[in-house]
Amino acid sequence: MKKFMEKLSILSLSLILTTAFSISSAQSAMFAFYKGIPESWIELLVSLPSAGIMVMLLLNGVIEKYLTERQMIVTGLLIFSLCGFVPLFDQSYWLIFASRLIFGMGLGLLNAKAISIISERYQGRERVQLLGLRGSAEVVGTALLTLGVSLLLPFGWQAVFLVYAFGLVVLALYLLFVPAEQTASKGKSRQKKPLQLTKEDWRLSLGFAFVAGVIVLTNIAINVRVPGIVERSGMGTAQTAGLILSLMQLTGIAAGISFAAFLRYFKERLLTVSGFAFGLMQLFIGLAPNLWVLTLSAIAAGFVYSIALTAIFYTLSERISSSLLNQATSIVILGCSAGATATTFVLSSIGRFSSHQAVIFSILGSAMILTALFALRIGKDKTSAL
Repeated sequence: MKKFMEKLSILSLSLILTTAFSISSAQSAMFAFYKGIPESWIELLVSLPSAGIMVMLLLNGVIEKYLTERQMIVTGLLIFSLCGFVPLFDQSYWLIFASRLIFGMGLGLLNAKAISIISERYQGRERVQLLGLRGSAEVVGTALLTLGVSLLLPFGWQAVFLVYAFGLVVLALYLLFVPAEQTASKGKSRQKKPLQLTKEDWRLSLGFAFVAGVIVLTNIAINVRVPGIVERSGMGTAQTAGLILSLMQLTGIAAGISFAAFLRYFKERLLTVSGFAFGLMQLFIGLAPNLWVLTLSAIAAGFVYSIALTAIFYTLSERISSSLLNQATSIVILGCSAGATATTFVLSSIGRFSSHQAVIFSILGSAMILTALFALRIGKDKTSAL
């Protein structure tokens, strides 16, 4: 039971990683409250944590030298909840602006650690299963907090920020059930391990950061463009598109549960196979002749997207020293953030040549397939897949 609670508590860290945007449904009420402030400034409050996350990811290598794993996680969770509560007590725009930025920095402290802690503490089958479940935890956490926001919204937009109290629940679980690092036993091994990433580590980390960036970019493109395809083609309404995207996200849970089985079968080829399948699904989305093909393609895309990202972090954990894994993970997550940021620019650039969805998704799908082949090259050394 103790071991189960330890695993559950570690997985709970991932429940809050993608919840910064959970309050987005409160934007309309915030527009009405801040009448004299441009709406774009209010929208910025929702997306601002992303900037804080990126800042902390860049600084992670330095912070790691001064703070232990426990100090980083506890500090991150406290910042997450305490800064999340600020709008409950003071609605000054610039105070909330600062709190949301610091809130993102708290998430940045957690982001890489929530992933690397699994690879640092577990090996073999346990590691594979937990990395798969970790991806599912992100989906579940986002869904739970988004539901919480919808339930609290009738009490005022300020009340929705109460959902971030969930960070205190995660903090309690972590402190109660996750033992501190065995620093004494690790002292000698740390002296033998390099304090900085080697040239090979950098090559692998940057290569996977690029692959992860392309995966995230094309996934966001699907989320952005599928509603337009559904409505403009007459396949359905905005509600239909919303249902498709919801199903697409929820397949992440199934992907996490089945990750270990896919890894046993495909081994070191899993990233390439799932990346290739993801690109193929994008081609199907662009060429979909009816709603059923579009829906099935989008759902399959959501599934292989989650498998591909988890495969990256698994392979990284097999190839990078545990003492440097947090730094390498931070680099890959920065690649994910860069891909998300570049999505609008890439879509607008393709739009200069053609606005037809078949052309757009043919380009994106082809790029994803080529990236999957690139992943095969950078990850050619065999991992110890089960």
